[in-house]
Amino acid sequence: MREINAFELTFMRYFLAFLVVVPFLLVPRFRRGFVENVRKAFWPGVFFAATLVTQTWGLQYTTATKSGFITTLYVVLVPLLESYMHRRRLPVGIWTCVGVSLLGTGMIVNVGFGEINKGDLLTLLCAFLAAGQIYIIGVVSPSVRNPFLFNGAQCMWAGLFCLPFVLNAATWEKMARFAAWGAEAKAGLLILGLGSTVIAFSLQVRAQARLSATVSSLLFLLESPFAMIFAFFLLGESLGRWETLGAILIFMSALAASQLEARRKKV
Repeated sequence: MREINAFELTFMRYFLAFLVVVPFLLVPRFRRGFVENVRKAFWPGVFFAATLVTQTWGLQYTTATKSGFITTLYVVLVPLLESYMHRRRLPVGIWTCVGVSLLGTGMIVNVGFGEINKGDLLTLLCAFLAAGQIYIIGVVSPSVRNPFLFNGAQCMWAGLFCLPFVLNAATWEKMARFAAWGAEAKAGLLILGLGSTVIAFSLQVRAQARLSATVSSLLFLLESPFAMIFAFFLLGESLGRWETLGAILIFMSALAASQLEARRKKV
C-alpha cells in the first residue's frame, strides 16, 4: 500500500492470478472448462472484487487486527442472507448473535468513544459484500467441476470490474516502475496474487461444493485470530480495552451463530 492504492492493488493481484490460468487455456479441455465457468463466475467475481477493494481501501486507515475482526462479521451475516433469500425464519439464538456482534462492532469502531475511523466503515461494508460472495459461491459451487478454472474466470471478472478505476496515466506509471518497488511490496503482491487469490480461493470453491455456506463461514472465523497474530508479530499492532472486548464479542457471536445454524440444518 506504500506503492499503489486499493483499486490498483486489487487489479494487479487479479491480473497476476489470471496470468497463472492463461497457459492452461492453450489446452482445449481446459479452455472448454474455462468458457463453461465464465457465466457462473460473473457475480462471484463482482462481489469478490468489491469485497477486496473495500477491505484493502479500509486498511489504509485502520489496523490489520481491527480489519480482521470486523470482516469476521460476514459469518453472522451469511445466515441472515440465506434466511432472506430462502424466506426462512431465523431462531431467536441467531438474532441474539446478531445483536451481540453489532455491539462488538460498535466497540471495535469506537462508536460513542470518539471519532469513527472511515477505514472501519469501509471494512464493515467489506463484511456485507463478503457475505454476498460466500452465499453466491455456495449456490454455484456444486455445479463447478473444476474449481481452479472457475476461480480463474472469477479473477477475470474481478479484474475487469477494477479496470475502469486504473485506466489513467498515473496508475500505469506506477505499474511501469514495478522493478523499482521495495522488496516488501513485490513480495506482498506475489503473496496476494498467488497465495491468497489463486490457491486460497480455488480451495474455497472446492470446499463450498461440499460444505454449507454457514459451515464454511465457521472455518473462515480463523481469519480474525490469524490477522491478530500476524499483525502483532509483523506490524506491532495491538487493541485497546474496548476494542479488545468488541473483538471478543464479534468472534464469540460469530462462532455461536455458525454452530446454531449448522445444528438447525441437521434437524
